[in-house]
Parts: sequence; structure tokens; C-alpha cells
Amino acid sequence: MIALVLRGAAERAGALAVSVLTVALGAGLAVAALSLQAAADRVADEGTGAAWRLEGAPVVVVARPDRVEPTTTPSGEPPRLDPATVAALGEVPGVDALTPAAPFPAYVVTGERTFGDQRYRSWGHSWDLAETERLTLERGRPPRSEGEVVLDSRTAAEAGVAPGDRTRVLTAEGMADAVVTGVVGAGTGEAGTGGGRDRAVFFAPEAAAAAGGDAVLAAVRPVEGTDPDALAEVIGAELPQVRVLTGAARSEALQVDRTERELASGMGRVLGTVSGLLLALAAVMVANQSAMTVRRRAREFALLRLIGAAPGQVRRLVAGEALILGCVAAVLACATGAVLTVALAAFFDAMGGLPDGFDPGLEPSAAVTGAVLALAVPVLAGWSAVRGAGRTAPIEAVRTAQVPDTAPSRARAAAGVLSLGVAAAALAASWAMAGSQGAVVAAFTAAPVLVLAGALLAPALCAGAPALLRPLTRRGAVAFLTVGEARAHTRRVAGVLTPLAVTMGIACLLLFQGATVSRAQAHSYGERLAADLVVSGAEGVGLPESAVDAARAVPGVAAVGGFRQTVTFGSGATLPTHLVDPATVPDLYRLEAVRGAWTDFDAGGVAVNAATAQREGWRHGDDITLTGPDGDPVPARVAVLYRAGLDFPEVLLPRADLAPRMLDAMDAAVYVALEPGADPADVARHLEREVDAGPALLVADRAGHVAAMADRAEEDGWITTFMVALVAGFAGIAAVNTLVVSVAARSRTFALLRLVGASRRQVVGVVVAEALTVSLAGVVLGGVAALVGLAAVGHALTGDTVVPAVPMGGFLGVAATVVALGLVASLVPMIAALRARPLRAAADG
Repeated sequence: MIALVLRGAAERAGALAVSVLTVALGAGLAVAALSLQAAADRVADEGTGAAWRLEGAPVVVVARPDRVEPTTTPSGEPPRLDPATVAALGEVPGVDALTPAAPFPAYVVTGERTFGDQRYRSWGHSWDLAETERLTLERGRPPRSEGEVVLDSRTAAEAGVAPGDRTRVLTAEGMADAVVTGVVGAGTGEAGTGGGRDRAVFFAPEAAAAAGGDAVLAAVRPVEGTDPDALAEVIGAELPQVRVLTGAARSEALQVDRTERELASGMGRVLGTVSGLLLALAAVMVANQSAMTVRRRAREFALLRLIGAAPGQVRRLVAGEALILGCVAAVLACATGAVLTVALAAFFDAMGGLPDGFDPGLEPSAAVTGAVLALAVPVLAGWSAVRGAGRTAPIEAVRTAQVPDTAPSRARAAAGVLSLGVAAAALAASWAMAGSQGAVVAAFTAAPVLVLAGALLAPALCAGAPALLRPLTRRGAVAFLTVGEARAHTRRVAGVLTPLAVTMGIACLLLFQGATVSRAQAHSYGERLAADLVVSGAEGVGLPESAVDAARAVPGVAAVGGFRQTVTFGSGATLPTHLVDPATVPDLYRLEAVRGAWTDFDAGGVAVNAATAQREGWRHGDDITLTGPDGDPVPARVAVLYRAGLDFPEVLLPRADLAPRMLDAMDAAVYVALEPGADPADVARHLEREVDAGPALLVADRAGHVAAMADRAEEDGWITTFMVALVAGFAGIAAVNTLVVSVAARSRTFALLRLVGASRRQVVGVVVAEALTVSLAGVVLGGVAALVGLAAVGHALTGDTVVPAVPMGGFLGVAATVVALGLVASLVPMIAALRARPLRAAADG
């Protein structure tokens, strides 16, 4: 049996090769995803990507938050040290001196540019921190008084300033003139100037202390001769409310770069999602091809049964080939994973998607996981074909081999009807609960399930298609033969239609889902916004506190208020939160107060989305305790319960209750409501002139602001394109594989057509007509399923409308690609089949 399995696999090596590559690619990407995530975890655990190493301080002290989890999220903030704690720290025996540090936003501004953005932040620091980091002055001297700054070498070079030059610096307080006294280079450690991605502006210690507020760390210098580890134990014993860091752990004290945390936590999720989709697609495609291959070899199995082969022997033959496929794919998956690990790391690095200190390499555990997956997918996916291969009696096997089975599989049809029912129920639930989190979950569930239902019901659809195509039989021999082939081989046609429909559906869902979500959220947010104008600064930088005061003084302005985005935590879930001026909420937002009144919302109060309050068990008037992004409590009284869409923050907090604890207190934007009769264009011109926040200042009306929000949400479109290229490209490869197997299996049919008088052109016409018909059917089936799912997602998010976010050009481009795949994959093996002599091909078939 082993020899028979090996001989069969050798004879079908060409047909098995593409299947092997399909599985190896999916498993190889899983290997790469796990390896890259392991490398990202090492960066987080070992601090190799830390921006600040603080090597000049043997001991570093930071606050211990009430809850650690919030501080480790991408939106987390370092907790502040209480001034009394800092004073007590200075009295601990063995402490010679300590240097408190509290970063704050500080951006160098020229007439053309603000130096810093969402990707590369810019922070202000005390010069004492530069000395603790052992940074080196390349030119000039340290700052000694207010109004003097030292810049990192990159910012100084890009801004074109040198020691002695004047520049402007934007902080949370506003714009200020400064004199550049020096330019700092790299320190003695490997971190570099102020560390990795962020820019740095160094101030005199007194000026930095005034701007930064309470310290987030204290660098401790022990008395000469004191052991740092021993001093750390003493500090920990006397001040249990702090964490004491020594050695490499000091790099955990100052991690202000959210980008690093976002990259380290998000990259693996993206790749993990992609690899999961690829493996699922690989299983579907391999199962589909296994069924087609078994049907193609029905004649071979019938002969084996006639000469005495038992059903178990036939099953072992098919299972053995699946096992060989899996073994070869497992070996290739490890090699493919190693190559993909390097290639994807280079790609993410080029796109700015890797944290500093990232060192990719093939992980042994990832390779083992990929090999197991590669081995399991073909064996499990081909199990149905294995069972069916030896289930038929010998005489029945001969009859089945000669007369193709046109009846759709009952099990597959039942699964398709079940999937369609699940999708319909999810769509109905999404429509009924539109505007709630449950509706969104239902809509996101319905979209892929619809695509799955279309794939499972493809045989049933193909069984009914010949009746619709019967009128075409009168249009010539090619049309007659095409319809006849479809009627006689509905399972084969369905096997070709399925991967094309899946490719179309998956590509549309991935490509247009992000735009649909962002457009729907922006639309819904605009419905909640009552402000007439919106003032914004450089992206990722924001506006200083002075912007609100300047806008309030402009004639025609009735109300003005800034907001700051952050997160808080209730019983466990993350709650998107805006810090606002309570007095301006009724004028700047359209929010229905379900319980309470907006006049009751003031300092010490909190406004909560009614759905969130119900989930958390909060009622109007309750005293609750939220957890801030720094892990410390935020006590508040529930003053208002409001109703809003999913796009709107779940919590509104007074700015003064939380902003002083955050490193970056800049407003994300400033909303402006106009007095009746005020000219929006005239007020906008005055705002542009009066608000000083750099050259990127923008004043837009409500519609322009909403459109800009949607555009910003789509700026990471390269991630979507990357996922589409991998997943849809993989599905396309699998579709081509299935088409090649399907057309190659028809070489005998082509030969018989030639023998009964059909010309080469007519045979080619039959294949082209069938390929074009099936490809278009796949486009329609997959496209309709995807579009219905996307429409449901948009309606669930807005609650009242469907936001169109599928560009016709993009949709037609995907459709044309799918049709081209179907045509090319059908024509290439058909041309090879036509080269053979008809008599030989008929005999071999």
C-alpha cells in the first residue's frame, strides 16, 4: 500500500504541487506571524526598544498604580509621584540626591512646519534628565534659564537652527519664543538622543518643573559607597507605594512613546488575523480540490474495487496521498516561514511599523506550530473525500465513474441553507438593534457568513443554472456545448465557482470594510456635533490651552470648548473618554440627556452613555470610581446619562479632573458655536488669525471636519492593502489551482469533441464561454454577499442610514481581476490539452 501511495503521488506530482504550495504558504505565514510577535514581545519584556535607559542613575523610583493593566495599553499613562512621596524619598537613609522628571509636549515650530506628529512625538524634558541619560552636547551649552532650550540633533538639522538662533516652541500652555543654546547628540547607551522615535526639547530644570507638573519618576543618586540594590530594598520597605527599579529595569521608568506600544501590540494581531484567514482558506480550497480530484479518479478507484481492493484500502490510498502532501508542505512551511519572517519584517520596517530594537528571527516554537498546521490542514480537509472514496460498491463505482453525479451534496446544501439562515438572522438582528454594539457584532458576523453560504450553495445554484441558460443553446454550437457541459457536470462547475466567489467576497470585505466603518462612524459623529466650526492643529500635536481663550475673544463666537481623547476603565472594559468643558457641552454637542440635566454636569461629575451605565450597573446620582489611563482612581458622581451612537465616547469627564495627570494635555481640537447671524467665513478668518498654533492650523466647518475625520481613519490603508494582497492573493492562487485541476481533468472531453468534428476554435470557445460565465457568476455571488454585509455594517454603526463607501472603480477593479484569473487559469491548461493528439488523449483520459 505504501508503494502504491508513493507511486500515485509521484504520478500526480504536478497536480499536487500547487496544493502543497497553497498549504505551505498559509502555514508559512503563520510561522512568520508567530515569530514576529515573539520578537515584539521580547522588545516589550527586555526593554531593547526603550527610549530612555537612565544609565546615570543607579536607582529609579516610579509610582505604583492602583491598577497596572491600564498603564500597559497603547493609551496608558505613567502614574505621577505624589509630592509628599518625593519629599519622603529624599529623607531615606542612603539617598544623596534625587532628580524628579515629568515630560510634557513641546514642539519646535517654524514658519513652514511643526516638528512632531502622530508618529514621531516631541517631548519637553529637564536638562537634568539629559545628564541622567548621559547625553552628549555636540554644540553649545546647557539651558540655564527660562526661554532657553537644547534640541536633539535631528530636530535642529531639520529646522535649520543652531546654538544662538531663536525659534518658537509650542507647549500645552501656548506658543513661546526660545533661544537655542545647544544641540544634543547620542548618549553612552545605545538608545540615542532621547531614544528612538521621539524628538526631545530640553529646558532649564526650573522651567521644566513648572511645565511638567508632578514627577513621573525620580532618579536617585546613592551616597558614595552605598550599594544600589541595598538602597532599593530600603526604599521599597519605607515607601511601599512606589516601584524601585535598578539595572535593566530602569528602562521601564520612562516610556512615553505610545507608537512603540501600539506597534508591538498591533503587528502580531494583524499578522495573526491574516494567517488565520489564510489557513481557513487553505482548508476550504484543499477540501474543494480533494473532492474534485477524487471525482476525477473515480474510474481508477472503480477499477481498484473491481479487482478486489477493499474500501479501507482505497481510503488509505487517498489518505496516504493527503499525508504525503502534508509532510512536504510542513517542510516547505518552515522554509517559507523563515523567508516570510525576514521579508515581512523588512516591509513593516519600511512602512514604519516596527518598534525600535526589533530583532526578527525564526522561532523554533513557531516553526513547530507551522509544521503541525501544514500537516493537519490537508489531512483534515480531505477527510470527506477520503470517506467517500471507498464508500461505493464496485459496480456502482464503475457506473459513477462513467456517469457524472450532477446532484448536489445533501450535507453541503444543508450546511449552505443553515449558513444562509444564520446570516439572515444576523442581518435581521443587526437591523432591529441598529446603533448598538450588538448590531455591529451581528453585522460583522453576517458579512463573512453570507460569503460562506454563497460558497456552500454554489452546487445548488449551478444545478438550476442550465434551465436559465437553455435559451442560449439556439445561438450556435459553442453555446449548445457550453450549456450541455454545465448541465452534465454541475459539481465540477460548482467546484470552479466556489473559489472565485470566495476570492471576490473576501477581497471586497477586506478592501472596503475599513472605509465603510470610518465613513459610518464619521457620519454618525457629525450627527452628534452641534459646533459650526472646528479648529485643529498639526495632526498628532493638537492645540494649546491658549487656543480656547483666543477663540472665545473672536467676534461672533457664542461658545467654544476643546476636548481631549483618552480612555478610562470601569469594571474592566475600556471606555473611550473625552475630557471636555462641562459648561459648553449643550452648545457644542447634540446629546439627549436620558436622566439628569446638563446643568448638573460640573467638576466632580461624569456624563455616561446610558447603554454603558446599564452594562456597568450605574444609575443617575451614583458615586462611582473610574480608573484613569494612569491606573489611579477617578472618583465621580453620575450627573447625566445620555443617548449617543457607537461612534461617540462612552464617558465625558471635566477636563480639570483628569488632564493634570496626563503627560499630554493638548486639546485634540476646539469646537466653536456661532452667534445667530454670524458669518462663518468671516469668523473662520478671524480664528485663523487669532489662534497661534503653528502653520498647520486649520479651521473647517462641520461637514469638512467630519470628512477629514473619515480620511484620517483611512490613512493606515496600507495595512488593509497588505491584508487584501495576502488573503485575496492567496485565495486567487487557490482558485487558479482549482481551475487548473478542473480544466486538466477534461482533456478526454476535449479529445472526444475533436473526434466528433469540433474545431479547435469551438473547443476554445466552449472553455472561454464557460470560464467567463463562471467567473462572472463568482463576481456576482461573492460581490452581492460582500455588499449586503457591508451595507449591514454601515447601518448598524449609524443606526439610521447606509453610508456608501464602495468606490465603483475599486469594485470593478476587483471584479476584473477575478474574471481575469478565471480566464487565464482555464485557458493555459486547455491550450496544453489541445496540443495532444485526440486519439491518445481520449485513450489516456
